[in-house]
Amino acid sequence: MLLYAALLLVGLVLGGAALNVVSASIGIGLLPAFPGSDWPFLIKNFIADTVLWMIVFGMAIFGVSSLRERRRRRRLPGVALPSGRPLNDVRVVAALTAYNDALSIGDAVRDFKGRAGVEAVIVVDNNSSDGTAVCATDAGARVARETRQGYGYACMRGLREALNTGAEVIVLSEGDCTFSGRDIARMVLFLEDADMVVGNRITPGMVDRRSQMDTFFVWGNQLGAKLLQLRFWDWRFMGKMRISDLGCTFRAIRREALAEIIDELRVGGNHFSPHMIMVSLRKGHTVVEVPVRFQPRVGESKGARNLVSAFSIGIAMFWHILTFPLKVKPQPVVPNSVSAARPAQGG
Repeated sequence: MLLYAALLLVGLVLGGAALNVVSASIGIGLLPAFPGSDWPFLIKNFIADTVLWMIVFGMAIFGVSSLRERRRRRRLPGVALPSGRPLNDVRVVAALTAYNDALSIGDAVRDFKGRAGVEAVIVVDNNSSDGTAVCATDAGARVARETRQGYGYACMRGLREALNTGAEVIVLSEGDCTFSGRDIARMVLFLEDADMVVGNRITPGMVDRRSQMDTFFVWGNQLGAKLLQLRFWDWRFMGKMRISDLGCTFRAIRREALAEIIDELRVGGNHFSPHMIMVSLRKGHTVVEVPVRFQPRVGESKGARNLVSAFSIGIAMFWHILTFPLKVKPQPVVPNSVSAARPAQGG
């Protein structure tokens, strides 16, 4: 409901701006007066009043919610925060997705494999035709082949393969050298108090200016991230998680948390990253975001190759957020066909 109210507010603001342009153009003579040209002025005033009252209404809700929460908090018994779940000497397995990444996969494998606690690197070869699997094997990775084409399918295959190793922490990333294995230690540290940690590629000072994160990508990812926060709204923190980078493909998750969501992961396309976050939030997991380094890609981009493909991926992400079910529908119980066809016979 809150999401639709926000969209309505945005629509009213844009409509008011358009009518303002029309009425101003008539006023200064850029557009000739036409029959009924006084309507833009009337409608504009109506929209302005509506937006004003929506703001007042929102502030009133904020005030009432704050007072109710304060009263409720006074009645709660004092309970200390959990001390966390230590991850000393944790075993980490990294899953790297790859599609025609022969130029980069060797360096990526060696980077991740050389980090403390990383006992294995699994490379998911998604139908590469350039020797990616050979380069990954030579660098010391175990290669798993995923024949279903799509970034999401490669991710799900990598997560399942890593889960089967028994490692306490599973890291998911890409094999194009955009991410650094150095950030695994930071993610594992935050996992002591969270179920999943996702990366943030838009922190100034940690993003190489030569990388793909230009203004279009940064603003688009932030807009999508706030849409996700609205979808999983929480009055106290303005969302079940604080997120500012919707499409980051670098993340770490606890084994037990992954086991709870692995069978609910469905998206096989490039909008898998927000899908995995939402499935985890729907499960009641704690998801946090931490800054990570972001470097220039080695080789060509396979997803957001240009503005057109990037825009289409963004639309898919936005639509998936808007239509994502917040509750899992129970699966219907299918009776056994044989027993249903043949009633039981008495002795």
